[in-house]
Amino acid sequence: MTGNLITVDKNTYESLQQELRELRQQVGRNNLPYSPEQIGVFIEYTPAAIAIFDEQMRYLLVSRRWREDYGLGNQDIIGCSHYEVFPEISQAWRDIHQRCLAGNLEKCDEDAFVRANGKIDWVKWEIRPWYTDSGAVGGIIMFTEVITARKQAEIALANSEKRFRDIATNVPGAIFQFTNRDGVWTVDYISDFIWELAGITASEMMQDLNCFFARVHPDDFDRCIASVVEVLENSAPWHYEGRLIKPNGEIIWWQGDSTPIRNEQGEVIFCGVLLDTTARKQVETKLQQLNEQLEVIVEERTAALRQTEARWQRLADNVPGMLSEFRMDLDGTMSFPFVSSGCREIYGLEPEQIQADTASALSCIHPEDLPGMQTGIAESAQKLTNFEYEWRLTDIFGQEKWVKGIARPERLSTGEIFWYGCTVNISEQQAALRELKQAEQQLQEQAQFLQSIWEAVDYGIYVLDVLNNGEEFRFVKFNPAILRLSPIPLEAFVGKVIAEALPTEMADIYRHHYRQCVQSGKSIFFEESFCVDDQENWWLLNVTPLVDSTSCIYQLIVTVTDITERKQAEKDRQMFAALIENSSDFIGFATLEGQPLFLNQAGLQLTGLDKLDTGKDASIMDFFATEDQEYLQQHIIPTVMMRGVWQGEYRFRNFQSQEAIPIDFNLFMVKSPDTGEPLCLATITRDITTRKQAEIKLQQQTQDLEQTLHELQRTQAHLIHSEKMSSLGNMVAGVAHEINNPVNFIHGNIIPASEYARDLLRLVELYQLHFPYPPEEIQTEIANIDLDFLKDDLIKLLQSMRVGTQRIREIVLSLRNFSRLDESEFKQVDIHEGIDSTLMILQNRLKAKSNHAEILVIKEYAQLPLVECYPGQLNQVFMNLLSNAIDALEESFVGEQGQIRICTEVVNHHRIAIRIVDNGGGIPKKILAKLFDPFFTTKDVGKGTGLGLSISYQIVVDKHKGDLSCNSILGQGAEFIIEIPIHQ
Repeated sequence: MTGNLITVDKNTYESLQQELRELRQQVGRNNLPYSPEQIGVFIEYTPAAIAIFDEQMRYLLVSRRWREDYGLGNQDIIGCSHYEVFPEISQAWRDIHQRCLAGNLEKCDEDAFVRANGKIDWVKWEIRPWYTDSGAVGGIIMFTEVITARKQAEIALANSEKRFRDIATNVPGAIFQFTNRDGVWTVDYISDFIWELAGITASEMMQDLNCFFARVHPDDFDRCIASVVEVLENSAPWHYEGRLIKPNGEIIWWQGDSTPIRNEQGEVIFCGVLLDTTARKQVETKLQQLNEQLEVIVEERTAALRQTEARWQRLADNVPGMLSEFRMDLDGTMSFPFVSSGCREIYGLEPEQIQADTASALSCIHPEDLPGMQTGIAESAQKLTNFEYEWRLTDIFGQEKWVKGIARPERLSTGEIFWYGCTVNISEQQAALRELKQAEQQLQEQAQFLQSIWEAVDYGIYVLDVLNNGEEFRFVKFNPAILRLSPIPLEAFVGKVIAEALPTEMADIYRHHYRQCVQSGKSIFFEESFCVDDQENWWLLNVTPLVDSTSCIYQLIVTVTDITERKQAEKDRQMFAALIENSSDFIGFATLEGQPLFLNQAGLQLTGLDKLDTGKDASIMDFFATEDQEYLQQHIIPTVMMRGVWQGEYRFRNFQSQEAIPIDFNLFMVKSPDTGEPLCLATITRDITTRKQAEIKLQQQTQDLEQTLHELQRTQAHLIHSEKMSSLGNMVAGVAHEINNPVNFIHGNIIPASEYARDLLRLVELYQLHFPYPPEEIQTEIANIDLDFLKDDLIKLLQSMRVGTQRIREIVLSLRNFSRLDESEFKQVDIHEGIDSTLMILQNRLKAKSNHAEILVIKEYAQLPLVECYPGQLNQVFMNLLSNAIDALEESFVGEQGQIRICTEVVNHHRIAIRIVDNGGGIPKKILAKLFDPFFTTKDVGKGTGLGLSISYQIVVDKHKGDLSCNSILGQGAEFIIEIPIHQ
């Protein structure tokens, strides 16, 4: 029944309860306003468990909920006795039924109901009689509600409270809950460990929190109160460490941790733990004492070690632990019914993960420590003694830790054992013990390390003893670097005072600087120069005082750095600055954002400025005219940012006259020589006004010469073409005429020759029919000439000759059409006829060759009218374009076969367009602009003159007032478009 429970919200539940109360009242008054059918429907679909019985306890009506709660399913129970359906019903229930049949009302808020399978459910029930119209009891109505889940929750809550009390008892600290209500503090809960921590009982502290503050050490009281006030103001986690004075006078160290929360009433609730940290503080004190001893030793051995001495890190003082309930069943199965949030720090796991999978926590234990831990658990389980063990584990982040577990076992009556306790991180204590053992070794290693630094650094170091509070100084030690840097030997200076080691004048200078350091008590710097081999050298000396335990300066550490190169660089920089300032070129610097930094005098004069504005609103854009700023912003500056430099001609503006100044502009980026990072923008710019004026004059002269040359080239090309085409036309016309007469003679005689041959063959067949056995000589001749083959092949031979002569006639016709080169008048011609004639002449080049396949010609002719044109010249255009297309396809093509597609169409009703498209390799973009220039060719020497496309362009554009253009993408073929008017 409980497996089919449904969940309803509070409003729905209260509504149902109200309906049930009204139904009970109606039943009690025997005043139902509904028909039996309506009651049946209501009971059937009501979400409550309801059943109506007659006086014999037979079922009359039941709700679906009743069937679900009591596992009846779709079983037909109407008319069946309740005792037959549930034979296990006790006599007590039978007595209750009889009392209700007698007119009584029975109910119970919680009652145990034992199932047939032994399972116990908790039920809230009510039984009322119902009456007939005559007023007699007709039966009873039972209302039930399964409250097993609620009952189990109450039991679980009680167990949880017991578990918390057990854990709190075994935690090595005082668990607490404090509440701040409008500034008034109350103690809601404190565990009994407060007695061991502060010497006061939990009840005393819950009655008056001041009894705890009375135990706070007087020196810590203000700091303790301040930590709480800070948490209240900032809503931050609370962590505090301090001292308590117990009633017996014992002083202990304690630590408090809590994360306060604020409820809906605005109250601040502190839940946390108070821990005894006295033992840890004692370890820290010992470590501090050892550190102080080590520091004294280091200070005595070397002063340099004082500057690099390591400071021991304090052990962590806030180690939250993990509270847990650990269970072991009779079969050895282990689980965690409860785990606090502290498991995140111990294992890196969420509480739900450990509760769902115990192995996830056990797998973190170090393999070497797992057997000892298992032995400890087994011994604790056998003897019921407290479990206490230290082990290593590796959390899910790979971090290895030392932890300590403390727990008290408790065996249940059913045999299971529960451990209530905590696990705390003791990694810092373990580390502290290891550090104590390693202290001597580390001291020796540090001394060796400092000695290696002393010997390996590339700058000089020497040590001086301070005598009589700075009256005199004595050389103590020199490192190898200063011995190499010094121009004089220094080994003999050790143990001598300055007056003994140096000349009087030099000793006074150095003594002055050393006394200045002693008097100020701070490091000082000074520079010193001297000559070696006629070359000036510079040193930078840093004098640092060392103070003993009495705050007296007893030694000076002097470091010496050779700064000769830096001094030379400063000198070079000064020379460079003078060069920039006196240069006649515009030299300036600006930030990477474009804010001017510097401009030399020549730059100010060029731009008409009195001084440079370096304000935050100034920009290098101000030096350019408005129309030039966009290109500067979008092209020049991005190029400098990407490539480091931009150089070219540009324009400045004069701030006084606003005139444009032509310049040779060189903008570049200055980078750090060490890191390569950009530092600023710089420019070296020259005024080229005079040069530009000369260039403009020269450019105009060049343009005039180029125009004259172009006209000469066009005239030359036209003359060459005219002469060539005239000769070619005469030759083609003559050849066509001479070939035409004999070809027509042959073609005209082939037909009668074929008829004569057929007649003769028919006569031979008649002879063979009537004279089947001719003389032997005739039979021999028939065999020699293979008469049967001759009869078949002769007819075929004549037919082939006829086809050949027809082909020659077509070629002659094409030559005659093509030879119209000397016609000087416009004529109306069929454009398609001229294209076909050209293709006929080029037919041999279209056929397959040994080095390429056949070139396919695709004609897409539209219906064109007759066009007025120079037909011979237009044929030459077709010849040039088709020849170039064939040349391109012989080199390479795109696809499986070279193709030339010829399309014609009428454009805008008064023009025609001829498109010649090939799928060759295409024409590079840089060549397209020169394609129609005279004498321009991309072919090898001897293969092209560079006049074909130029003459074609003149014929189409100049002669026919049309257009000739080319569209091409490299690797995708080329398209030439001819457009001419239909009427001139």
